[in-house]
Amino acid sequence: MDLLTNNEINIITIRCGYCKVLDWFLEDFSNKIMGYLGDHLKLRIQVEKEGIKSELRLFVKCMPRDPWKSNYIKELTFFKKEYAMLSQLFLNFENQPGLGKWRPSLIYIREDLFVFEDVTETGYIMPSNVKTLSFKQLTATVEALARFHAQSFIYEEIKSKKLNRPYRIWEDFSDYLQEPDKDGGWRIIGRNSIIDFLKVHSKYKNEPNLIQDLERILPLLFDKAVNLMKPSPIYRNVVVHRDIWSNNIFLRKIETTNYHALIVDFQTVLYASPMIDLSSLIYFNTTKDFRKNNTADLINVYYETLVTELKSVKLDINNIFDKASLIKSYEESILFGITQAAIIVPIIAISSEKREKIFSNPESSRKFSVVSRSDDFLKSAEEDEHYRDRISELFDEIVERYIYPEIYC
Repeated sequence: MDLLTNNEINIITIRCGYCKVLDWFLEDFSNKIMGYLGDHLKLRIQVEKEGIKSELRLFVKCMPRDPWKSNYIKELTFFKKEYAMLSQLFLNFENQPGLGKWRPSLIYIREDLFVFEDVTETGYIMPSNVKTLSFKQLTATVEALARFHAQSFIYEEIKSKKLNRPYRIWEDFSDYLQEPDKDGGWRIIGRNSIIDFLKVHSKYKNEPNLIQDLERILPLLFDKAVNLMKPSPIYRNVVVHRDIWSNNIFLRKIETTNYHALIVDFQTVLYASPMIDLSSLIYFNTTKDFRKNNTADLINVYYETLVTELKSVKLDINNIFDKASLIKSYEESILFGITQAAIIVPIIAISSEKREKIFSNPESSRKFSVVSRSDDFLKSAEEDEHYRDRISELFDEIVERYIYPEIYC
């Protein structure tokens, strides 16, 4: 059975400015593990207009065709989240063409399938999952993030004015903007993997009581991080992506050294302080030295982009999120950023071959998702020095910040 009907293909074709369909087909991307929360395909439609034949090249995201993965994603409600964003809320969010754009254009949508423009056709590429991003690449991604966040503020301010009262997105979309209950087990498995890895590879592994301290303190840290995923009672909240690592970023060079970024895959959205997005973005995609040298500059990039976006609709950022509060919120959000990275980075930094082997097999995929990842992480560390060093550095920063803060300070 085809994922799309001929009638749907006709609708898509018309929305792309064509009327006559000659043929169409779907094919898998060569990168089969492009995303873990859905299947990704190329849609090619042969069309004709005024006697000239051409091909539409589009991108399809659909529910996993593997039964176990499909049921798992349904339980987590991730696809439902993204469907609600794309089909409802994001219709109110500006996504300007050109350099003001922050996500690919949506062409067709069903509850189980989304059709987008294929941005690789216009020069965008997905950065490497095993490398961190450069400062220029980070700058472009932070700018895209700020443009995305600005739309939450703009929508709320406009609607507040219309209603003549404070309005918040949470009122209408809270069902889609909170953490699914089922996801807690996934986080616990990730937390346990951190402890197992540190037992073997931490430079502090010979410190007395390290493991006992980790087993006592790490659950408390993760509980605090979960609270940061909820709407803040102190700061203004936005729709946050909270999963902006390399597979959810597309970059295109716009000058010799500068980039423009687009953000994709909004299935893990929450309503929370925007700084949990910025902190996790930075921790997902950088090294410790990079963060030490560049975080302040990236916060400035975020803030200035937000100022520009709000000014364009005559809104004053100081009435929404002044810079001092933004910096304070970022510092508080580091706990989320570093713990979320500690769960995600060991997965994304695994070699493509090893990840494909894990996720293409239903049993190993199930074990990795709901039982344990420790063996896979430890084996990757044995086989790949770069992997071992990257994960050790990240995990040891947790030790330095929260187990032995006197070392970090």
